[in-house]
Amino acid sequence: MESAHWQALDYGSPEWQKIYFRLRNSIEGYNGYAKNPLAEGIESAGSRRIRGIAAQTILLAFQLAHANRRKIKKWLDTLSLGGERPRRRTHHRRRTKEARSWTPTGHLAPAA
Repeated sequence: MESAHWQALDYGSPEWQKIYFRLRNSIEGYNGYAKNPLAEGIESAGSRRIRGIAAQTILLAFQLAHANRRKIKKWLDTLSLGGERPRRRTHHRRRTKEARSWTPTGHLAPAA
């Protein structure tokens, strides 16, 4: 039975939670990267001193493109080229709580 609202994973299932939270974390991490006030600072509209939603949107697109370029360059710098040893990537991962400890109750399936 096909439906316009069919999903591959049941909402709230352990498989869904694993995929959803992984994707959500990567999106939120990138948002934080692009909001860095010492780089693009997309959170501050004051850095885009132009009026109008169209102009703001275009400038924001340029800022996001620059953040992407910066991220790719940082990754390329860690690769080994010409037989050199690869440079070590810095890891800024923090220990986080399990998803259930901060999600409102009633929205996720009970732990198995």
